[in-house]
Amino acid sequence: MRRRRLLLQAVLVLLLSALGVLVVYPFLWMVFTGFKPVAEAYTWPPRLLPERWTLEHYRALWEALPVGRALWNSLWTSALLATANLFLGALAAYAFTRLSFQGRELLFGAHVLSMLLPWQITLIPTFLLVRALGLVDTFWGYILPSLSSGYAVYVLGQYLKTFPRSLEESVLVDGGTHLTALLRVVLPLSQGALAVLWVLLFLGYWQGFIWPSVVLSSPERMVLPVALLAVQNHYAVNVPLLMAGTTLMALPPVLVYLAFQRALRNPELFSGFKG
Repeated sequence: MRRRRLLLQAVLVLLLSALGVLVVYPFLWMVFTGFKPVAEAYTWPPRLLPERWTLEHYRALWEALPVGRALWNSLWTSALLATANLFLGALAAYAFTRLSFQGRELLFGAHVLSMLLPWQITLIPTFLLVRALGLVDTFWGYILPSLSSGYAVYVLGQYLKTFPRSLEESVLVDGGTHLTALLRVVLPLSQGALAVLWVLLFLGYWQGFIWPSVVLSSPERMVLPVALLAVQNHYAVNVPLLMAGTTLMALPPVLVYLAFQRALRNPELFSGFKG
C-alpha cells in the first residue's frame, strides 16, 4: 500500500512538472527570443537559448520611439489609478456597508450596473466629455475618467460585510467618527485584501490599450501598450523586436507580484488576524 502511494505521488509530481514546463516555456521563449538575432528566431526546430546574444532589439526599441518614457508613463499612471480606485472604493464601500442614507441601495446598484455595461457603450460619451473639457491628449483626460470604478466598490463592499463591526465600535464609543474608524481600524486590518485588489487594479490599468490610444496621441504621452503597437507597425514583422517589447511589458507585473506575493499567498491576511 505504501509503495503504491509513493508511486502515485511520483506520477503526480511528474505530471505537474510537465504541465509546469508547458506553462513556463512560452514565457522563457519570449524572454530569450528578445536576445536573439533575427535569423535565429526563425530557425527550425526552434531553440530556447540564443547561440549569439544581442541587445540590438532593445536598442532599436529606444531608438524607434520613446519606449522608456512610455514605460514610465504606464508605471506611474497605473500605480496612481490603482491607488485612487482603492482609496475612493474603500470610502464608498464603507459608506454603503456602515451608513444608512436615502438611496443607498439604488446607488450601490448603479455601481454594480457599471460593472455589467460593456466598455464600448461608455467610450464615445466619455471621449466627448473629455474633449468638451479640453483634456484630449493630456494625462488629466486619461486619468480623471478612471479614478474610480464600480469593481473596487463592489469587491470592497463584499469584503466589509464580513469584517467584524465590534472592532470599530470602540472607536465610535470613544467619540471617533466613521472616517476615523475606517482609517485607524478597518484599513490597517485589511492590508491583505487591499494588496490583492491593488494588484488586480494595477494589472488592469497596466494592460489598458483602448482608452489611452483614444485620448493620448503625443509620443511623449504614450503608454507602453500603445508604443509597442507603434513599434510593430514601424518594423512590420520582427519577432525578436516584438518579444523584447513584450518582455518589457511583462516585467513590471512580475515584479509587482513578487513584491505582494506574501499577501497574495497568505489567506490569513484577508481577515487581518492570525491564530
